[in-house]
Amino acid sequence: MLMPLLAALLIQAPAPTPLSLSAALRHGVAARGRIGEARAGLAEARASFGLAGRAPNPILSYTYTGDSPRQHLLFDQPLAWLTTRGLDRSAASASIRKARADSIVAVAGVAQEIRTAYFGALGARESMRLVGEQVVAADSLAGLARRRFEVGDISRFEYEQTAQEARRGQQLVSSAREGTRAADAAFISAVAWTDSVAVVADGSLDQELDMALVATDYSPDSLPIIVSAVADSIAQALSYRSVQRSRIPIPSLAAGSDWGDVGSPGQHFTVIGFAVPVPIWNSGGAEARQALARAGRAAAVARETRAEGVRAVAEARARLEESARRARFARDSLVPAARALREQALAAYRAGETSLLAVLDAFRSEREVVLAQIQDFLAFQAALSAWRALFGRME
Repeated sequence: MLMPLLAALLIQAPAPTPLSLSAALRHGVAARGRIGEARAGLAEARASFGLAGRAPNPILSYTYTGDSPRQHLLFDQPLAWLTTRGLDRSAASASIRKARADSIVAVAGVAQEIRTAYFGALGARESMRLVGEQVVAADSLAGLARRRFEVGDISRFEYEQTAQEARRGQQLVSSAREGTRAADAAFISAVAWTDSVAVVADGSLDQELDMALVATDYSPDSLPIIVSAVADSIAQALSYRSVQRSRIPIPSLAAGSDWGDVGSPGQHFTVIGFAVPVPIWNSGGAEARQALARAGRAAAVARETRAEGVRAVAEARARLEESARRARFARDSLVPAARALREQALAAYRAGETSLLAVLDAFRSEREVVLAQIQDFLAFQAALSAWRALFGRME
């Protein structure tokens, strides 16, 4: 009763939803928390622009004294912000450019993770399919060897070899199934899938393998990682200039009125003046040195990032071109040849023209070549993902 019940439950279980690469990218980018974090950073930078160079609120004070005039109302407006407003807003604009570039890098990074998980799931399923085919072929070979053993064409040792190969296939199936389940879990996590019905990657491992690599003409400063570093360097340099300028003692404007003079009842006296900060205890030198150090560090990071970006593009291009070449050769030459050799060896064994050792060697050779082809496909897709991530592109 238990087995029929389990079978019925499996039949009733909803089938996983197939998800193409484009759909996986759209869902993952919309749902991943890292994208929300990047968007929040950009929103914060834009809000900071509104704060930069904003005029400070004036100070309104009222005092009452025993001497005439007794009442005093004073309005004090600082003016130092006028000297730094332009620099502060320019620094905030550079920070927005940095946040925008960081957001592009975040989106491209998430897309790269999704692509890696997507093709990893496809590769695991392809490996499991290959192992399944090998197990079926090994079982067929074991049946053929048994019939030949029964009629006395081969020895018991040779028959036991085929049976052992068939039993070994069960271990390979279990290992492939484990890898597939783990890869599917990684794919679901990468696309942030939360529905009760699971999803599976739907597509082929050699997607875009035959495309021509477009020789992208680019300026190093167009790479998002370099744009971010350069913008941060500009922002820090402008902040240093702002700190330097803020060290200039700029007066604040004071205006008000006095009244309550017993000698002039009902009259108000206008008060106009200014207050100048006196740098006795500190003159802002420590703040300036701190800002200068930050600007120097940001400039050094920008130089290093530019050099790293140029190197990364050259390396990514080499990996993409060579991995594509290996994957195409494996698909178009190595795998067909390995399958043909296995079929020829099996036909020759049925006809009694070759030994079992040659057949087993052909089986193992085909398995190794096909598994290597899967790894070549995965290497190509990883290289393509890295190439696009460098330029901040999803597809």
